[in-house]
Amino acid sequence: MFTVTETILIERPTQEVFDFLTDAASRSQWDESVVFEELTSPLPVGVGTTIHSRLRAMGRENDFRWRVMQFDPPARMATVSTSGPVPTTLVMDFIASGNACDVRATIEATPEGLMQFVEPLIREMVRTNLSTGLARAKALLEGHAILG
Repeated sequence: MFTVTETILIERPTQEVFDFLTDAASRSQWDESVVFEELTSPLPVGVGTTIHSRLRAMGRENDFRWRVMQFDPPARMATVSTSGPVPTTLVMDFIASGNACDVRATIEATPEGLMQFVEPLIREMVRTNLSTGLARAKALLEGHAILG
């Protein structure tokens, strides 16, 4: 099992940052590993909401199913995978900082079977993807050009 935490300050109001980062429809805009993400239960989003994601990693696409475990706008959203190649949780905390928002994203994953042997590689890939994704979200929300 490993835990990866990344933080970033986004110069936008907390509610706006929360809405963007927790919206399944916008996830592929900022997270390049996401092929698509969609709600599989009716609106509104809340505890118990289910989500289907197709993620691209190491040259392969894998489907994940998620369940929202905590939903406290605009402060926190936590999800847990209910299916997928690696049992995973994602917790996103949003802390107001004046007119900006500190975002703290924590991913905990438990590679099983043969995937345990490549856990360091998976951990680094998750860290890089999370850091890059949050930087893209910052650029999109703050209106900066995105390179690459």
